[in-house]
Amino acid sequence: MDVTSQAGHATAVRLKAALLGMVGSFILFAAYLAVPPVGMLTGIFTPFPAAYTRIMYGRLPAFIVMLGAATAITLLFGVFAGTLFLGMSAITGFVLPELLLRGISGSRSLFVTTAINVVVLAVAVVLYSATSGLDLQQFLSAEISNSLKQAIQMYEKGGVKGEDLELVKQTMQTVAALLQRLYPALITIMLIIISICNLALLKKTTATSTSPLAIDEFNNFKNPDLMVWVVIASGFILLAPDQLISTIALNILLVVSVLYFFQGMAVVKTVIERQALAGILRIGLYVMLIFQPYLAAFVAAIGLCDLWVDFRTPKKQENL
Repeated sequence: MDVTSQAGHATAVRLKAALLGMVGSFILFAAYLAVPPVGMLTGIFTPFPAAYTRIMYGRLPAFIVMLGAATAITLLFGVFAGTLFLGMSAITGFVLPELLLRGISGSRSLFVTTAINVVVLAVAVVLYSATSGLDLQQFLSAEISNSLKQAIQMYEKGGVKGEDLELVKQTMQTVAALLQRLYPALITIMLIIISICNLALLKKTTATSTSPLAIDEFNNFKNPDLMVWVVIASGFILLAPDQLISTIALNILLVVSVLYFFQGMAVVKTVIERQALAGILRIGLYVMLIFQPYLAAFVAAIGLCDLWVDFRTPKKQENL
């Protein structure tokens, strides 16, 4: 095969990969919009086709994947859906693989990608609010209130009455108030989860490639040591009488707690894998986390204590 034929074949392969990635991104995000229960999972992986294409075939095919999928989604579902797709996928789909290909570790790539995502999203929201005159806080409060009313109506139609209905209303009002205060942290956590899931999938799918990525094992995941001061400072600032300041501290504390939860999971996973019944213990842990969400706080505490107590280093047995 001459040089021209080889170049033509390589171009055809890259174009095919771009088209397949574009279709994959579109299907994943369309499922996210059309089938909410399943879409919670598929929406997380919408950046993956572009990220994988970037690693295996280069920047131009990855750009075609992202632009083509965004165009198709905008034409079929509207401008808001197209913007949402780019907000969920563009930064992670482009920045994460770029960092990994430059030899930056998986954990650092995760932090940088999430930070860029948050900054870009914040700037976009500020610019949109300034140009459109939209008050984001009022808009979100109205949306949450409408969702609350619809949920209460569903309970009423389901036959819930009297004291039970009042209890449901009080609970939902409490949840709504928390959502109005914590939505920045919840969005940031969503972006962290998207980056983590795509990072894990990239590690699996590129493990056999000619140049595997420098993605750490999850068992080795560790937050920067200095992050403990963020926890301490946020805890003290929560005591401030000003609600705005305490809300900012609460959002920061929630995000940092989630990061320590992941570190705690890495610690627990490492300890479990040393046991004889590791598979059963791992399944038991996941089931307990589903049915006992408060266990997540304990896991986060383990992650925090890992700064001082090295749980993952096997203890040497001394000869008596």
